[in-house]
Amino acid sequence: MKFKLSYLAAITLPLLAQSAIAEEKEVQDMSDPLAVYTQVGGSYGTNGINFKLGKTLDTGSPTKMSMVLFEVKSMLGEHVKDDGSSGMNPDMANDGISELRFRKFDVDMTNGRGISMDVIHNFDNNSGTASIGMIQALPKVGFWQAFPIIAAGVQYNDGSYRSADGDSTGLHSDFAFASFTLYNKFQLTDTIWANYNPVYTQAIFGDQVYTDNLKGSDGLTHEFVLSWQMTPTQNFRLWYNTTQNDFEDGDFRLEYNQQF
Repeated sequence: MKFKLSYLAAITLPLLAQSAIAEEKEVQDMSDPLAVYTQVGGSYGTNGINFKLGKTLDTGSPTKMSMVLFEVKSMLGEHVKDDGSSGMNPDMANDGISELRFRKFDVDMTNGRGISMDVIHNFDNNSGTASIGMIQALPKVGFWQAFPIIAAGVQYNDGSYRSADGDSTGLHSDFAFASFTLYNKFQLTDTIWANYNPVYTQAIFGDQVYTDNLKGSDGLTHEFVLSWQMTPTQNFRLWYNTTQNDFEDGDFRLEYNQQF
């Protein structure tokens, strides 16, 4: 019996060790914008309280990864900032949910390319955007790596906000747009990295009220992020989002993320 137990242990222990190593390898780099993993996160800042939940999907391919991501944004915004829920939109302050976001993200690991379908609905003005975009990983240069993102989409409106001629009623599209983002990652240490992500959005065609207000410098926004990877599966991120024409009055938030 001792021989059988010893023999069983000799077989089982290496298998358990291999299983533990395999599980470690499944932990994704949370600083990589192309990483796909099941996650939960929450943040608090000038926009209120935000929550997100991400779930990986089975693609049936070892080289393709996919996930869906749900976000609830700007709860209790009226109590967070005296001027409103946002420095960028101070008149929109309320204690309800301001935005819901649904995103489906697919990555091809063979070429470092991702495709994202993104729908954001804003309850404050009963409108939203639906878009599709592509992100491409570029070669790393020292501690810097860039990930350009191109996207196109439409903004829709339920009729609460009228067009210039005042005739718009019911669900309709305000305008179509194209955007370009340059996601920049700066790996400062093994556990600390920073991002600077400028985003330029241009209205292509649609209601003149909107196309006149989304061109040139009015379409440029900035995002700054400082992140700390506390453990391989936990990090904290400090965000600042602002517009080009009102740089000093943007939105801060502190975010916690947990990978599963």
